[in-house]
Amino acid sequence: MSKIGPVQRQFGRTAAAYIESATHARGEDLDRIVALATEHGGERLVDVGTGVGHTLRRVAPSFAAAIGVDATREMLEAGHTVLEGAGVANAILVQADATALPIASGSTDVVTSRLAAHHFADAAAAFREIGRILRPGGLFVFVDNFAPDDPALDAFINELERLRDPSHVRNHTVRGWRELLDRAGVATTVDSDTAVTKLTTEDWLKRSQTPPDRAEEVRHRLRTASTAAVEAFQITPVTFAVRKLILVGRK
Repeated sequence: MSKIGPVQRQFGRTAAAYIESATHARGEDLDRIVALATEHGGERLVDVGTGVGHTLRRVAPSFAAAIGVDATREMLEAGHTVLEGAGVANAILVQADATALPIASGSTDVVTSRLAAHHFADAAAAFREIGRILRPGGLFVFVDNFAPDDPALDAFINELERLRDPSHVRNHTVRGWRELLDRAGVATTVDSDTAVTKLTTEDWLKRSQTPPDRAEEVRHRLRTASTAAVEAFQITPVTFAVRKLILVGRK
């Protein structure tokens, strides 16, 4: 991959922090992915935007073969450490963009993608690729943060995310995420759920290595947030919360 984009720049330097990140290493949403993927079963699973492999670590043992795909080499190098530490021997990690998955059409029983799609420069194209590689009847389990329907609150959280991490593209609304998946031929009528992720502001900024000036602007925006934003994101002097969507669909 000759061109280094914002995602590779960001996660190339912060990969190690994600090995121990509680938000990524565990959670009820991760347990839900494991349960759904295992229940569906099959031979092959692909995890798109695998990062350091926390989802792959949990789901790979239930499949004959598992593939983790990520655009950033350093994240995949950290992923090897995570998988080896868990004794996972049937998974491979591949560097590729989510919009060009190096996987045969109709070859995959289950695709997972957790807390990655808000970094996809072209989420619609990525989801079309996921639809392409799924077998008929294949399962897609998708987890990501979502923005409120209110335009001002939508702008607040997405601007905050981009200040903290310039590789952030978009937390869509629930409707927005659903429409993207539906247009990719992966109907999201099977199941859905939401959850809340509480974040400690300073840990969140440290993990992304946000430059001091941008970090201070994040703190300022949280301190001066509107009453509606304080309520929507449960803002306190040291924490805030984002809502997370779990979508389940079939090809």
